This record gives sequence, structure tokens and C-alpha cells, in this order.
Amino acid sequence: MSGVSVDDLSQRFQRQLTKVSGIQRWIIALSGGLDSMVLLELAARFLPAKQVTVLHVNHQLQSEAGEWQLFCAQQAEQRGLTFRAEKVQLEGGSVETAARNARYSVFEDKMSSDVCLMMAHHADDQAETLLFRLLRGAGVRGMAAMAVQRKLNNGKLLRPLLGCSRSELKSWAIREGLSWVEDPSNSDTQYDRNYLRQQVLPLLAKRWPRVNERLNATACHLADAEALLEELAQADLEACLASANTLSLTELKLLSGRRQVNALRYWSRQFGLMLSEGQVDSLRVMAEAAADSQPELLLGDTVIRRYRSKLYIDPVTESLRWQECLIDVLASGLSHGGVLTLKSDAGKDLDSWLMGVDIRSRQEGDKCHPLGRPGKSLKHLFQEAGVPPWQRDNWPVCIRAGEIVAIPGICICQSWCDGENKPPFWLDWQPSALFAVGDSGTL
Repeated sequence: MSGVSVDDLSQRFQRQLTKVSGIQRWIIALSGGLDSMVLLELAARFLPAKQVTVLHVNHQLQSEAGEWQLFCAQQAEQRGLTFRAEKVQLEGGSVETAARNARYSVFEDKMSSDVCLMMAHHADDQAETLLFRLLRGAGVRGMAAMAVQRKLNNGKLLRPLLGCSRSELKSWAIREGLSWVEDPSNSDTQYDRNYLRQQVLPLLAKRWPRVNERLNATACHLADAEALLEELAQADLEACLASANTLSLTELKLLSGRRQVNALRYWSRQFGLMLSEGQVDSLRVMAEAAADSQPELLLGDTVIRRYRSKLYIDPVTESLRWQECLIDVLASGLSHGGVLTLKSDAGKDLDSWLMGVDIRSRQEGDKCHPLGRPGKSLKHLFQEAGVPPWQRDNWPVCIRAGEIVAIPGICICQSWCDGENKPPFWLDWQPSALFAVGDSGTL
């Protein structure tokens, strides 16, 4: 393949920059290899130096790791760019996976809404990723491979060289007189990706010379298909969501089987969960379980439960015992697995109402007298309000002089009234829930 011209590569790079808005700081992921050195040179030429930070992640896997870090520091200094290095310790399991996880953990810690991380993945990497995932039995989402641009934690990730082949980048680097380091582990075929890169793809290229180009085109088609599936899932989920972490099974069952699976996968991904086929099947079994059953699916530190006609996704938490002063809780923001707030339009001092009120956890046989209603047991009130059983032990109960005066989020009791005057506020309790997270990526 003929080398790409200086002007052509520069123009491609600048076009990618225009697709990212609101960025005040750019982070260049620099390994010291050929691809990342091309990226560094382009960034130095076309981005304001004061907005650029060069970041090197030292995996400490090779004896030369210290020399590579020094090389990267020198290359950044020569271009007048700020340099940062982070050493990481890898966890057990696959070295490739552990290195990626450690690398992205560093990246994510650096991100904010006005930050863009640039990585030097190219078209050969994309072809390799598609083939690797195909052999692992990935679906449409997996085989869409790497996106040119996506969210990364609170910021953005950009791969401006994804449309260029490695041979093009090498020709350009040689022409521009760039230096780079060679990682000997890249030729070690015990690693799956290296085996594909060194053995499989060259063999395919002998029969189909444009194999990388065709695999990249396929990845683009699959990315379009995945985008359509996500649009459909978003629309279906909007109709099925009872709250951010609660799904209505009544609405979900109105969808076809395939759309149910698509919506369940999309919903779970919002909370960082990538469901296997077996886990999706388990959720569908949960959806069809008897109305009075309460099945659950434990997924690491997250659990999906069914109660009545809803699915709930929550963090795994311990039951905590309340024994606090209400005023202190409102002042300190103490959570105990949720958020307690006081809502009032009274515009006056409320201390006389709050003084002497404590919070405790519920107890066996608790009863109260909701304002304007007959006396009820807390169990009955929780059932009436649709509070799932696993949330009840952490639910705050407000008492004064040993008598229940309020169940935040459910009722204020007659015993908290002053004659005909009821408290000029409302206490609300929102149990803890998972918050949506960014998408997991590749490489």
C-alpha cells in the first residue's frame, strides 16, 4: 500500500478534531510505539501545547519498561508538552485483559467533561478486533468493534487514526523522521491478538489482499446495525421504565421476544453490566415467575430482583440500623443507603417541629396512625406503597417520645400534628440505586 502524504494525514487528523466539541484539555495516550508516536507528532503540530498532556501507562511487564517511560518523557519534552507517567500493578488472569483494565482505570481517573483522551488505534487494529470477537462468538455489538469516538467516564475518547492502515502510518513516520520503540511481546504468539496479527491475518491477506479493508467495512456496517438496535432499545425502554433502576414487566411483555432481549441488554448496560446469554435467559425466567415469587440474579456487586410486576437493579448492600437524631441527619446528609430530604414551602423556622425527633429502624409489630387514616402496621404501609422487601430494613422511621410520627416518603402521622396544624413540610426517602455508567470499550 502506498504511503499517505503529509498533507493527507494531517487533514484526516484535523477533520477528526472538528468532530469533538467542548474540549479544553487533550490527553495523548503514549506507549512509545510507532502508532502512538505518529499520534503524538500530529497532536504537537495541531493542538495548543498548553492544552495537551502526554500520558504514559507503565505496565511493568518488560525489563525495558523503565527505558520506554524515559523515552516517552523525552519525546514529550522535545515537543514542549506536559508529561505524566503512571505505574500500574496487574491483577491475575489473562495478561492482555489485566493490562487493558489497568490502563483504562488510569484513563478514566483523568477524565472530566472537557477532556478528550486520544488513542492511536488504526485500521489493522480494527480488523484484528473484529476477527478476535468473531472467534469468541460476539454479537452485533461486539463485532461493531471500536468506535472512532465514544464517551469515557465523564469525558470523551477519540481514535483519529482508525481509518489509516499501519503501513500508511509507518511510511509517514519514516518520512517525518520519527523514532519509536518496539515491544518484543508484540511478536509473542501465545497471546491471542498477537497470533491473529502475526499468523492469521497475513495468511488471509495472501488469499484476500484487501482483507483488512473489508473487515473494517464490515465493522462499520455492524456499528450502524448496533446504532439502530440501540435506538429501538431506547424507545422500548422509555415505555418500560418505572424509574431509573426499575423496569415494568407489564410493559416489557408487550414487546416481541427479540425486543425484550434487546431492551434488557440495553437496560443492564446502563449500569455497567454486560449480560451473557445465560443471564439474559435467567432474567426472562424471572419475568415469567409466579406473581408472588421474589427471584433474584446476583451479578458481582449488583443484584437484579423481581417484586410484583417489576425488575429492580440495585447495588448489593448490608442492612444498616438507624439510631440518629433527625436534625443531625438532615444537616449532615448521612445516607444509610439512601437520601433523606425535607421539602417545605413554609419559609419559617422548623426546629420546633423537628426537635426531639429521632430516627430508628423498623421493629417487629410497628404500627402508626397516618394523618387522616385509620391505624396501620408498617408492614401494611410498605406493601401498600409497593416498597420491595429488601428495602424495608433500611427504611428510616421517625419517632418522638417513643411514638412513630412519620415514615419518610410514605406518611406523616397524626401524632406529629399540633392540634389541627400538621407539619408544614414533607420528609422524603429515596433508597440507594445504581447510577448509569459509561460504556465499556475495547483495547
